[in-house]
Amino acid sequence: MNAKSSRTLRIISLFVRAGVAVLIILIAGGIFSVLMSMRVDPERNPSESKGIPVRTITTTAVSVPRVWEGYGTVRAMNSSTISAQLLARVIERPEEIEAGLELTEGQLIVRLDSADAISRVQAAEASIASFQAQLDNTDAQEARLREQIEHAVEERDIDSRNLDRVREAAQGGAGTDADIDTRISALRRSERALAALEQQLEVLPARRDEIRALQSNARASLALAQEDLERATIVSPMDGILQDVYVEEGELLNVGDQVARIVDLTKLEIPLRMPISAAATIREGDLVNLRSDGPVDTHWQGEVSRIAPEADAASRTMTVFVEVAQDPSRLGLNEAVLLPGQFVIGRVETSERSPRVLVPRRAVSADRVMMVGAGEQNGNRVVPTDIRVSHYINGRFESIDPDETEWAVVESGLDQGERIIVSNLDVLVGGMLISPDNGSGGAPASASAQDAGGGS
Repeated sequence: MNAKSSRTLRIISLFVRAGVAVLIILIAGGIFSVLMSMRVDPERNPSESKGIPVRTITTTAVSVPRVWEGYGTVRAMNSSTISAQLLARVIERPEEIEAGLELTEGQLIVRLDSADAISRVQAAEASIASFQAQLDNTDAQEARLREQIEHAVEERDIDSRNLDRVREAAQGGAGTDADIDTRISALRRSERALAALEQQLEVLPARRDEIRALQSNARASLALAQEDLERATIVSPMDGILQDVYVEEGELLNVGDQVARIVDLTKLEIPLRMPISAAATIREGDLVNLRSDGPVDTHWQGEVSRIAPEADAASRTMTVFVEVAQDPSRLGLNEAVLLPGQFVIGRVETSERSPRVLVPRRAVSADRVMMVGAGEQNGNRVVPTDIRVSHYINGRFESIDPDETEWAVVESGLDQGERIIVSNLDVLVGGMLISPDNGSGGAPASASAQDAGGGS
C-alpha cells in the first residue's frame, strides 16, 4: 500500500513540474510577442551601402631634392696638443687653468723654470760682445798697419833714392864702396820692415773671418737660449677651450711631455660615410642637416666642403666632409653645441631637384599604398599597390595636402593623378568597399617644396 502511494506522488510531482515549465515558456513567449510588437525599426544609413568613408589625396609631381643619409664622428678643424720643449720644472700654473676654461691666444697656461736658459742667454750675449770687441780691435789694428805701411814705403823709397845718389857719387869718385854697402843695408832693412807690416795686414782678413765665425756661433747659441727662455713660458697658441691640463706645479717635465690640449669649437668637420651611389648627385656646398644619435632631438646645419676622391671597397661607402660653424659661447646655455668626438647622423640635401610623385609617409606600409579603384556599378574598392620609395623628406606641399609634413618620394609604382587613401588605413583590406572623398591636391604641374628638408 505504501509503495503504491509513493509511486502516485512521484507521478503527480512530474506533472506539476511539467506544467510549471510549460507555463514559464508561455509567459516568455508572451513577453517576446509584446516586445516584438513594440519594436521600432531604425533608419538605415545610406552610406553603409556605399562603403567605409575615407580621405584621399591626388598624386602630383613635385620638384624635390635628393636626400642622402650618412653617419660620422665630429672632429675639430683647429686643435692643439701642447708639449714641453725643454727639460725644466713647472714653477707656476694659474689657479684658473682648468679643463673647460675659454682661452685667448697668448694666455699663460704654465711657466717653467728658466734659470738655465737665462744663464745661457747671458753667456751668449757676453761672448758676442767679446767677439765684437775683437773685431773692433782688428779694424783699428788694420788702420794702424796701413798707416805704418805708408810710412815704410816712404822710407824704402828714400833709402832707394839715397842708394842711387851714393852710386852716382861713387862713379864720380866722390863716394866709396862702403857708402854703397851702407845704403844697400839701409834699403834692405826698410824693405824687411815693409814686408813684415804687409804680412801682418794680410793676416787680418783671416783673423776677422775667424772672429766673425765665432761671433755667429755665439749668436746661434743666443738664439737657442732665447728660444728656450720663451719656451719656458707656455701660452695658448690660439683662441679655444681648454680640454685638459696634464701637469701640476712642481712637476719635472721632459722634452715632449704633454702639457695641455686646446680645442676650437667655432669650426668643426664631420666625415660622413655615405653610399657610393650618392657620388652622382652630391656637390660641394650642398646643405646638410645633422642630428645626434640619442634620445635628445638636437639638430645642426652644415654644408659639404669637399668630397673624398676614393671610395671604401669593403664598406661600399664614400666620404663626404661637412663643415659646421657655431658659437661655442652658447655652451651650457640650454643650447646644443656640437662637440668633437660626438657621433651624428647627417642628411645631405642635394642642390639638384627633379619632379617626383609624393605621398604622405603614413600612407605607406611595407612599400605598399592603398589606392581607390575605378568606380564600377558596385562602388569604389580598395586596391593595394606596391611602390618603390626613393627616400623620405620633411616639408609642406600645399598643392598636395596642406596638413602633411612627412612625405615619401616615390621612385616607381605610381603615376600622377592617382587617388591615394590616407585615412582608416588600419581597417582597410584589398577589395573592400569604400566611400572616398573628392581628394585633394593641385594641378599635375610640378610644384615647389616649402621648407623641404631632412629625410633618408
